[in-house]
Amino acid sequence: MKILLSNDDGIQAKGINVLAERLEKDGHEVYVIAPDSNRSAVSHHITMYNVNTLKETGTNRWACSGYPSDCVCIGLKSNMFDFKFDVVISGINEGANMGTDIVYSGTCGAARQAVLDGIPAIALSVDPEEWTIECRNKMKYEAMADFAAKNLEQLIALARTEVPRVFVNVNGASTDSYLGVKYCQSLCIRDYGDTLKIIDNNGVKESHFVPGGATPKPDENSDAYVVKEGYIAISRVYAEPLATEIVDGMQFKL
Repeated sequence: MKILLSNDDGIQAKGINVLAERLEKDGHEVYVIAPDSNRSAVSHHITMYNVNTLKETGTNRWACSGYPSDCVCIGLKSNMFDFKFDVVISGINEGANMGTDIVYSGTCGAARQAVLDGIPAIALSVDPEEWTIECRNKMKYEAMADFAAKNLEQLIALARTEVPRVFVNVNGASTDSYLGVKYCQSLCIRDYGDTLKIIDNNGVKESHFVPGGATPKPDENSDAYVVKEGYIAISRVYAEPLATEIVDGMQFKL
């Protein structure tokens, strides 16, 4: 298969490189277009009024000055390639992208852009045991990369490029192996606990982001619970916002 890889951690990130090597081992044609530095939590940001630059960093590898969705747009909508990709894979991300995370995630933004452009897409993420520098330095991506490579056709089959379009969101723990795989129709609701601290710097007010704990609310059927129990969590996520049902009896004044 011809596979386009991107992420929001940057082209230097371990996760995307472990995945690229594993897919190439199986004989796939792998192309990587990823941000030139970390672009976490940029959601579906697309560059419209500035020029993005691409720097070749290796064979079929480019670092982009833009955002994850920009990288996918370049791979799928530009004249850079004279062929069509079979699948876009975003990740493997450092940190989970479960439930509420999907709204903010640049990893998921890249996968969403791909299905909007008619190409099946998969987002892959691995959650550290704890969000500390020590645990992050010991992150294990090999088990997730191996799972994705072995089940690539099955994961692609779960995506949908016709309306309502769907990308596949896959999460697991940082570990050497998994107990199994579970589909998750229930996604976790995160209580981030983030705050903003305003500091006066010589008359200029600065807003500083103070991260919270991203604690998921209890739900034994959710992706967060499944990952905590040692399984891989697979969710199918709509690319387009879908409205809820019409409320009967609602009347408006003109």
